[in-house]
Amino acid sequence: MGFIELFYPGLPKCPVCQREFDHGKINLCDKCLDQIEFIKEDYCIECGKLIFSNQKICFDCKQNNHFFNKARTVSVYEDGMKEYIKLFKYNKYRNLKEPLGDLLTIYIERFYNYKNFDYITYIPVHETRLNERGFNQAYLLAKRVSINLRIPLISTLCRKEDTEKQSKLSRKERLLNLHNKFEIKLKRGLQSKKILLIDDIYTTGTTVDEASKILLTEGVEDIKIITLAAGRDFELNQEFNKV
Repeated sequence: MGFIELFYPGLPKCPVCQREFDHGKINLCDKCLDQIEFIKEDYCIECGKLIFSNQKICFDCKQNNHFFNKARTVSVYEDGMKEYIKLFKYNKYRNLKEPLGDLLTIYIERFYNYKNFDYITYIPVHETRLNERGFNQAYLLAKRVSINLRIPLISTLCRKEDTEKQSKLSRKERLLNLHNKFEIKLKRGLQSKKILLIDDIYTTGTTVDEASKILLTEGVEDIKIITLAAGRDFELNQEFNKV
């Protein structure tokens, strides 16, 4: 840092594009925020995925029952958010945990009565993948949300074995890929509790469903989900791809 910067520090820099900007509620510049397709309306009432305006429930939720009570998501898994999640997970842009965690916080405050949650928890990664990546992105996001909302963060689950990435599989393959792959890490204190479960991406809901199923076996009363991004509804996505 130069002598001038020591006494007259510059504006904060966007963690994505390094552009200086006036710091607001979210530590991303306006240009990078504009790249995100936020889900503000026309979402599935069960999973939060973007749907046609004349619908209430997405294609996947019509076909399948969930073990969680409700899920909501910040944005569509396209463009800016898709890029930011990849930078965060695979390029070690760990400082993105703050703006991305703050976006999760805003959506939690919007869609949930967050003061009712007893704990925040997150989807675990297997030890092999943790060693490769050096961190679990869901844990970093959950930690930021926990600090923002002052709700205790607990590690409730672990993966019994490493699994193939869900994004490469069909729904049937995803179910088989994750079947009985989670187990309880925390054995006590979950009876009748209300839990907020955090992950980065929601596709068909298979991952959070399997995790929720295990939590219910320990007596958890209520499980709600929040994620950064989700794909469009199957039917909406087909229409979108025609354009």
